[in-house]
Amino acid sequence: MVRAVIFDFDGVLVDSERVQFEALSQALSEHGLTLSWDDYRTVGIGLPDREAVRLALERNGICDEALVAQVLERKTALYDAWLAERVRAVDGMADIVRALAQRFALAIASGAMRHQIEAVLRREGVRDCFAAIVSHDDYEVGKPDPTPFLLALEKLNGVVHPPLRPHECVVVEDAPAGVAAGRSAGMRCVAVTIYFDGEALRDADVVIAQLSDLLRPQVWERLDMPPLL
Repeated sequence: MVRAVIFDFDGVLVDSERVQFEALSQALSEHGLTLSWDDYRTVGIGLPDREAVRLALERNGICDEALVAQVLERKTALYDAWLAERVRAVDGMADIVRALAQRFALAIASGAMRHQIEAVLRREGVRDCFAAIVSHDDYEVGKPDPTPFLLALEKLNGVVHPPLRPHECVVVEDAPAGVAAGRSAGMRCVAVTIYFDGEALRDADVVIAQLSDLLRPQVWERLDMPPLL
């Protein structure tokens, strides 16, 4: 039985990936470097910020940890400056989250910065719906490694009784790296086709077109089944 839902953040709960891309692109351009949207879909979506910067630099033929730190700091500052006015919640996000919180323990496992996640959740009035938040600040190895989701499970088990097991958790993701991380954590996965199509997200248990589809009973009928052993 499903008892918890663990969300990715950027792209799933908030429409932020284009703003994230613009912030990274501008930070790189200040060093004479470039990044296309197609490349960002590969190196940025679903990965922690630091790893996204590192991969973007590698695509420009650069391997320099000091520069990674500089670009990340500048990218974060740009995104933070744009956050309030340009980053919007996905349509109906607050109502969807509140509805799911009536039935499941909720958490977030994201590559975004904690202060960015907290700012949006508080603005939308849903911070109290989440029992646990795992952010870029909490781990060194991110998706597709399962660490972010396993940390979210650990945090949930600090407040949920009896303790959750991985197969009782459903991950909601929008990127192949996130789907792979959820599966590696032993969790079931719902993928939303926002930036990737169903073929790219085929390893998910269920693929949906938009976040509001989580309120459809058919989705949970497909998930609420004994785990595959």
